[in-house]
Amino acid sequence: MICPSCSHDNISGVETCAECGQSLSEEYRDWGSAEYQEVLTEPLAVLEPKTPVCAAPDTSLAEIISLLKGRNVGCVLITGYDGKLVGIFTERDVLYRVAGLIRELEHITVESLMTGRPTALKADAAIQHALHLMSIHGFRHVPLVDEDDRPVGFVSFRDIVRFIEQNFAPTV
Repeated sequence: MICPSCSHDNISGVETCAECGQSLSEEYRDWGSAEYQEVLTEPLAVLEPKTPVCAAPDTSLAEIISLLKGRNVGCVLITGYDGKLVGIFTERDVLYRVAGLIRELEHITVESLMTGRPTALKADAAIQHALHLMSIHGFRHVPLVDEDDRPVGFVSFRDIVRFIEQNFAPTV
């Protein structure tokens, strides 16, 4: 059975998708109008993903926070020396892991506080897959990687909402 959320081809008869955990029971198969389903099955590439802001794991927190503010982004993707994605550091991490807890930002590297091995998707994954992952795991940014796991962009929950809004705006 093909998962309606991530398009993973599951073994017939399973209750949940092996890839994303979505329920495959009958009650979840009718998940909206055909028009809505069509919009959510569009690839993430239609959201025009933002160019990733990347940094090395040994970058100081002071520099990472400066990147977040200076580039006006919600996340910095952390890449290894081979250019592959190894972590993500978000504005939420600043609030919950740094603010009021760490004073010497210049002496601590992002590697110690980043989320390692973040969930990432390819740009051809369906919007509904990203939305589902965001819902299950509670994150607001999904890194996009190429076939070699090198960052090529990222999408945010806000990007998805904006896209849905544009496609369902009332015609006056």
